[in-house]
Amino acid sequence: MIELMSEKDLDQVVEIENSAFPNNPWSRAYFLKEIRDNDLSEIYVEKQGDEVIAYGDLWFMFENCDLTKIAVKRDYRNKGHGTRMLKYLVNVAKHHGCEYMHLEVDVNNIEAVSLYKENSFETMRIRRGYYDNGADAYDMVKILIEAKPRTVLAIESSCDETACAIIDEDLNVYSSVVTSQIDVHARFGGVIPEVASRMHVEQISTIVKEAINQAKIPLKDIDAIAYTIGPGLIGSLHVGGIAAKSLAFFYDKPLIGVHHLKGHIFANELVRKLKYPLMALVVSGGHTELVYIENDQSFKIIGTTLDDAIGEAYDKVARVMNEAYPGGPVIDKLAKVGKRHYSLPTPKVDGLNFSFSGLKNAVLQLVKKEETLNNPLDKNDLAFAFQEVALNCLIDKTKKALEQYPCKMLVVAGGVAANSRLRKLFEENFRNIDLVLPPLKYCTDNALMIGCAAIHYLKNEKFVELSAPSLASMSIED
Repeated sequence: MIELMSEKDLDQVVEIENSAFPNNPWSRAYFLKEIRDNDLSEIYVEKQGDEVIAYGDLWFMFENCDLTKIAVKRDYRNKGHGTRMLKYLVNVAKHHGCEYMHLEVDVNNIEAVSLYKENSFETMRIRRGYYDNGADAYDMVKILIEAKPRTVLAIESSCDETACAIIDEDLNVYSSVVTSQIDVHARFGGVIPEVASRMHVEQISTIVKEAINQAKIPLKDIDAIAYTIGPGLIGSLHVGGIAAKSLAFFYDKPLIGVHHLKGHIFANELVRKLKYPLMALVVSGGHTELVYIENDQSFKIIGTTLDDAIGEAYDKVARVMNEAYPGGPVIDKLAKVGKRHYSLPTPKVDGLNFSFSGLKNAVLQLVKKEETLNNPLDKNDLAFAFQEVALNCLIDKTKKALEQYPCKMLVVAGGVAANSRLRKLFEENFRNIDLVLPPLKYCTDNALMIGCAAIHYLKNEKFVELSAPSLASMSIED
């Protein structure tokens, strides 16, 4: 056990002192004065029974403390006692309210220097000729204050979801509120931009208030305000942008404009830490892109759709089949009970790019042909045929991309990542790479993903001015 040193420990401590520091040991009288008269000093000993096996000395000076020395009895060295004593003294210093712990250590004392470095002490300078024998000393400091992780309030309004979330740098989620307009737009077979922006205006204040109430964090304590700056429906983007800018202006907070697709990608950090370089396949209603990500600030599009995005193709095929909007969940459900029956062509596109317009037209032609022949259309089988061709295009292009750009991790992001068949195919085809598939609740648009991306902007101090425009079209490379 470790406890404060008393006079009965004196002889044993002096014996350890003489063994550990033979060139310039503290005297018995010095130790006695420290424990009797120095109110700013505390010496702690580790004991096994009555035997003292280690000791450590702290001097307290207002918000700082000096670790003057740690010593371990010879027979007990290299058994973790020095580390145990150091950690104990750090906790004592924190309990005293100290903000920093300071020490000097002989540059030639390799074991001690390693011990301190392993416990987050940083070298501030070298003190030349510090010791009586002329040896140099490292001047080292450990910060004891545990800084609170910074928090971000994030707003997403790029399409037909109005959302607000609060998250911190350690990815602790305090709130995430999302309201969808999907039932309204389903009646029109797609998102009506004017209707979407009007509904955002009606909902944004309520959603932001709800997120703040759930988080129980006052806005004055939020460290930054983030929002989707683009791409998306310009009217919808403006609503979220104005809300974010208003909060940033009123509370004098830095403003972060987040690229929507970066939000989808970084949402995967809620699953596990991303490893770079990584490959991201972004699949949604408006995007199909292969993105090579060298680090959290370097994005390179290596493949994109030349026409329809895959999510858009799902919607159009569902419409051809007289099925509801959005088409992705409908076709995924139908395909589960479908079988191999219809034949559809595989799109032929050079390089790493995609094309789904031809596949969509092939479905339309097949439907017309079946109608002309008076053959009943099996929607399940047609959904199966379309989905197998479309998803295997993603598989093939992603494999080629990884051959050309070796990566440590493969991330799938975007609304289509919720497709059950896609998830199964990727798990089957990419067993030899660290594959991350987002939880279903993080696939569709939400503010939490914008918050995850905003953390990276915050750490790199990438802020925007209040005058920054929302952008309907915006490359992830920007």
